[in-house]
Amino acid sequence: MKDLIRSSLVAVAIIACAAVASGMPFPVAENNKVFLQEKDSPYVLEQGVVVGATDTLVIEPGVTVLMGEFAKLMIQGSVKIAGTNDKPVIFSGADSVANWNGFHIMSSTVPFEIKNLTVENAFRNTIFRSSGTLENVNFFNNYYGLWVDESPNVTLTRCTFAHNRYALSVRAGRVVSNGTSISENVYGLYLETEGKLDGDSDLIRNNQESDIRSEAADLKTSKKRVRRNVWHNIEARF
Repeated sequence: MKDLIRSSLVAVAIIACAAVASGMPFPVAENNKVFLQEKDSPYVLEQGVVVGATDTLVIEPGVTVLMGEFAKLMIQGSVKIAGTNDKPVIFSGADSVANWNGFHIMSSTVPFEIKNLTVENAFRNTIFRSSGTLENVNFFNNYYGLWVDESPNVTLTRCTFAHNRYALSVRAGRVVSNGTSISENVYGLYLETEGKLDGDSDLIRNNQESDIRSEAADLKTSKKRVRRNVWHNIEARF
């Protein structure tokens, strides 16, 4: 039995490696543009890549990007991810067992535009000091679905958060929710004292531990702020 299990694990590992090897390498910038085309999909990002502040990331409908275990996509320039209902863009771990690092948007000078994207199996996806719209984006089976930090205006339109550990966290800034569902996660929405959510909140429901937690409300009742090292300890144990 042990030999059978060991053989099965080896087979799974070989299949996963073959899937990664068969993809196109994540492209570099040409003429200040990082362009991912459906005809070359799937792409593979094994480690980390930075889209510079003077570059633009453009992704066509139907593109899949397979992420290695330590892959991180950091975007400092403008972003246009243009999936469609029939052909969404997919960011997913190359190995369904291991998580990748996540995408991190830091494109503060130009509003980002992201439509019809599915993000799976990431550790943490972050929007930092940036504004823009995510429309019909599906955050599924991530540790932190989306972390918003010091962002003045992030709009979530018809997005879905499901099967994440921490679905949506707003440390500082403003998030506008339009028809966005946050359901079947462990924790739904967490607002720190400088974070704000406007718009729909009735679709934040049926989460296992809590639907909405507000640090300001917790402070009123317990007089204790959630210590930053609590989050650090969570990340260190992951």
